[in-house]
Amino acid sequence: MWEDERNSEKQNKEGASSILRILKECMSKLYHRLLHNFGWKIVSLISAFMVWMAIMNMEDPYTTITIREIPVTVVNETALQEQGKISDIESGRTVDIRVRAPRSVANSLTMADFDVTADFRQMSLVYAVPIQVKVSDTSSFVNEDISIESKSPEMMLLTLEDYVSEAFRVDIEMLGEAAPGYYVTDQVVRPNILQISGSKKQIERIAKVVVSVDSTRATQSFSQTSGLSVYDKNGYQLENSALDFEVDEVEIEVTVLPVKTIPLLIETQGTPGYGYECVGTQHVPTEITIAGTADRLRYIESITIPFDIAMQSENVEAKVNIENYLNEYYAGDFVLVDEEKYVMVKAYIEKMPTENISVGSTDIEVRGLQEGYDLIFTTKNDISIKVMGSEEILKTLTAADLRMYIDVSDYEPGSYYVSVYSDTQQSVTVRTGTIGIEIVEAKTTRGSDVEVKLPDAAEGMNEGEE
Repeated sequence: MWEDERNSEKQNKEGASSILRILKECMSKLYHRLLHNFGWKIVSLISAFMVWMAIMNMEDPYTTITIREIPVTVVNETALQEQGKISDIESGRTVDIRVRAPRSVANSLTMADFDVTADFRQMSLVYAVPIQVKVSDTSSFVNEDISIESKSPEMMLLTLEDYVSEAFRVDIEMLGEAAPGYYVTDQVVRPNILQISGSKKQIERIAKVVVSVDSTRATQSFSQTSGLSVYDKNGYQLENSALDFEVDEVEIEVTVLPVKTIPLLIETQGTPGYGYECVGTQHVPTEITIAGTADRLRYIESITIPFDIAMQSENVEAKVNIENYLNEYYAGDFVLVDEEKYVMVKAYIEKMPTENISVGSTDIEVRGLQEGYDLIFTTKNDISIKVMGSEEILKTLTAADLRMYIDVSDYEPGSYYVSVYSDTQQSVTVRTGTIGIEIVEAKTTRGSDVEVKLPDAAEGMNEGEE
């Protein structure tokens, strides 16, 4: 039995040796086969790869691209306004997306092919709103196999502020100048006050609201609609997109009228103080340019402004507002074009020369003497009347020129001192004097003759007051 086991073991070793010999022979043949024409085999492998690539390209393989800075559209922003709040976007105004699609589609995709939104109704407690991205229904690739692999950022982050509304005046900014011979006299904007809403911080930054109008070389009135611009106190324009306007545009009416240059005159009014006269005036400017309708301009050749010198005893200077005068006396028919709105006026006031004129009783007219009475002048000498006027007139002035008179309409018989008045037509000032009189009952002699008696000894003269 031991001999059989040795024989069996011997046979196994011989079988294993045969297998190893056969394997070596196979490996040797395979090695020689691989190395045989090795260069051609490498070329064949490369060719096969290129053929595979060509086939794959013909089948439009998938690829991944990145589209950057797509604007995010806010949806349901009024949800915050209903709560009296408004958002200020800290981040997430734009988004970058990675898209996987067939190469032929991916190479043609743009940001316009996607709808990117942030729905404020989905805002979290930390004021973060998910950004949603999908292929737009209006895209020509809406039915293609396009998938959104990622987006950055995924959230729009907000800061909430109080939502407020405030009224602002709309100012007009005129650009350019009307044609020569014409002037823009008026600009009206409707509405001239409007409500602007937004975050409290944005509203507090608003300093003025402006609408611009170009009137370059305009020769007639016109109207137009224009958008609004908002500026802060430093003159920087604010973004309208962050604000809600009551109206997006306003209507402007611009009045353009012809102009005319005319003399500006000054007319003194009132009388200077007693014993003084106005010897002349000066004023600057002496002509002005006004605008108005052609019909009204045709009939105006000058403008005269009154200047009050009543009771003045020295030179008078003043600034007179020309615009106010035009509005008051011409009912707004004319508009002052000049930048200078005032006329400087100076009136020269001087003390008048004085002359004392002797007036006798024969130079005095008696007025108002009642029937049945006689009047006797009791002042024996002439009275002296002070007269003020120009030297030229005073040189030739006589008592008769003064036309002095007394009025005794209310006097009964008795002795009196009465005022002597002047009814002169000369350009002079006559001071009132006094004279003594006596009224007596009339004595009739030789029929109806009336005797006027002059006493031998008359009382002294009472000259006029200085």
